[in-house]
Amino acid sequence: MGAWEDELWDEARWEAYLRAERSRMHRLLEDYFAFVRQHPYPEPRTSEAIQHWRMRLQAFLRAQGWDEEAIGHVSQLRDELFPEAPYGEEEDEPFALPESAAYYALHAQATRLGERILSWADALPGHMKDSTLVHFCAQVLQIPWHLAQGHLLGYERETLGGNIVCTRDALAAANAALDMLAEMRQAPYMKATHYFAFYEALYELRNALALHVVRLRARFELGIE
Repeated sequence: MGAWEDELWDEARWEAYLRAERSRMHRLLEDYFAFVRQHPYPEPRTSEAIQHWRMRLQAFLRAQGWDEEAIGHVSQLRDELFPEAPYGEEEDEPFALPESAAYYALHAQATRLGERILSWADALPGHMKDSTLVHFCAQVLQIPWHLAQGHLLGYERETLGGNIVCTRDALAAANAALDMLAEMRQAPYMKATHYFAFYEALYELRNALALHVVRLRARFELGIE
């Protein structure tokens, strides 16, 4: 039984409940990108090279104190953050609710952007990957993760507050990514074409996330089941 069952939690209580998990997720992504900064994803991407890279990543994460469950997720980060159906689950009627339909569109949008940015960052030489770039990538990759967790909490009134908090976290990650993108504008690795393309896509996603928060809050206030 969830800690929230048998009572109606507002956003504040959900935020307190999820804070520890948010902190853990952020630290896990930071450690992952600290490794990638020094050890870029292998090219060419042969199965042997990828396996060796993952073994080194796992050893690094163990040294940072992560348990096997966390290591199992982050060693296949692309698949875990960007599943075709979030966390391997599908709904029988995924578009039965307008809020659910909006989620799927947002998750797909965030996924495409994350894959695009991660592919660009992976291609940069290791010595060019500064801390701002690492933090930027971590924030971008948190967006679909936050959205997916909120969606899995559901749209019933008892859990909707948690969904709203997760969506707000996705929005905060998008805002943080925009701030970091501005800091990287003059970086030697940031071409003007990349900057404006990333800015436009992130700005559009940020606005869509803000509208989704409003949409979910309206559902909560109306008490729709």
